[in-house]
Amino acid sequence: MSPAPRARGRHVLIGRVLRRADRTPKQASAMLWTGVGLIGFVLLASLIGRFVLPEPNQQDLLATLQAPSLDHPFGTDELGRDVLSRTLAATWLDLGLAIGATLASAGVGLLVGAAAGYAGGWVERILMRVVDFVIAFPYFVFVLAVVAIMRPGVGAVVVAVVSFNWAFYARLGRANMLVLREKQFIQAARTLGFSGRRVVLRHALPNLLRPVAVYSMSDVVVTILTVAGLSFLGLGVPPPTPEWGAIIASGQPYLTSAWWISTFPGIVVMIVGLGFSLVGDALAERLGVEHEAVVK
Repeated sequence: MSPAPRARGRHVLIGRVLRRADRTPKQASAMLWTGVGLIGFVLLASLIGRFVLPEPNQQDLLATLQAPSLDHPFGTDELGRDVLSRTLAATWLDLGLAIGATLASAGVGLLVGAAAGYAGGWVERILMRVVDFVIAFPYFVFVLAVVAIMRPGVGAVVVAVVSFNWAFYARLGRANMLVLREKQFIQAARTLGFSGRRVVLRHALPNLLRPVAVYSMSDVVVTILTVAGLSFLGLGVPPPTPEWGAIIASGQPYLTSAWWISTFPGIVVMIVGLGFSLVGDALAERLGVEHEAVVK
């Protein structure tokens, strides 16, 4: 079976984001600033929370499972910890992991894809068969397997995500490199006798960053959900470190009596995900990126 159908389900959202929509520049600008505003609001709140809220792991066994109030706007959990403080503290960890893993995936995948597209021949065939092999696995099953082999923790989460996601950047890099290598400035560089490494690194890669910038916005959203999902299953960030998925999991036994423990972190995840999706869609419009076929 071709790996493309298996991978398509995970990247339906990506295909939509990478498709240039029929919007006016004002609409695209509004989407961009709305997305930036949502992300900035959460980051600013988490920064302020460091100074005005209780410590994320500070327990108060006399104030367990308290409903939202002025003292605890998001309520408290089963150990009396402030849910707002823990949710905002988790922002830096989750976003740091998601952005870091996305940058690493993009760096590795883009180099592999650009090399494959530029070299062609047996080099391209070997590299792209490796890519097809990776993409043939269901995404979350692959990530779970890598985390299970390694010791669960931050490092395992990053390695698991990068081990899979680089393949999609490799496809994106190769597809665009096949177009770029026929351009006059690439042909001129080759005619002047520049080495393949110089042509790829100095002339081709800068022109591959636009589609990667758009794709990476959606990839950050997928990675945030992956990190949260692994922590929800107990395979991600170990407790008591505040993490969105772990906080949601801790509130699962109390959904009927203390719904706020899981609900508010979930809303924050939704806001951040929406912000990155809007930024990616706006960038696709502004930069004129149309790469729907690349990720299918």
